[in-house]
Amino acid sequence: MKYTEYLTSAKRHNHACRVLKAKLDSFNEDDLRSEEFKFLVLSLYYLSGYIIECALKFKIFELKQYNPTIEVDEENCNNAGIEYKKRIKTHKFSSLQNYLDSLISGFSHISNNSEINRLLGEWSPEIRYSHIDLEYEKVKEFYAHSSQYLRKM
Repeated sequence: MKYTEYLTSAKRHNHACRVLKAKLDSFNEDDLRSEEFKFLVLSLYYLSGYIIECALKFKIFELKQYNPTIEVDEENCNNAGIEYKKRIKTHKFSSLQNYLDSLISGFSHISNNSEINRLLGEWSPEIRYSHIDLEYEKVKEFYAHSSQYLRKM
C-alpha cells in the first residue's frame, strides 16, 4: 500500500458512512430498537473511526515527505525515519496524534464536544466484534466530526 491510499481509504469510509447514515435516517420509529438498526449504528461508529485513523496516518506521511511511489512497510518507513511498529502500526488515535503533533500543530482530531471525545477514546478496530448499544445521535455527531476532520486533509 502507498501512503496516499490512506486518504483514499478515508474517503471511501466516508462515503460508506454517508450511505449508512441515510439508511439509518430512513428507519421508522418502531424499528429503532431492532438488531439491524443497532448493527448499522455500530458500523457507522466503526467506519467513522477509521476515517480518523486513515486521515491521521496520511497526514503523518505527507508531513514526513514520504515517497508516494513506495510501499508503506517496516523497511521503507525505517529508511524514511519513521518507526513503523511504534508510530504507524497502531490503531490508537492518541499515539498517532502525538506523533502528528511532533510534526505540526493544528491538525488535532480532538473535539470540543466531550461526548465525541469519549467515543474517540473508546474506539478500536475490535469494536466491530462488540454487541454494544450506541446512541445513534451521538454516533451521528461522531461521524460528522470524522467527516469534518477529513476535510482538513
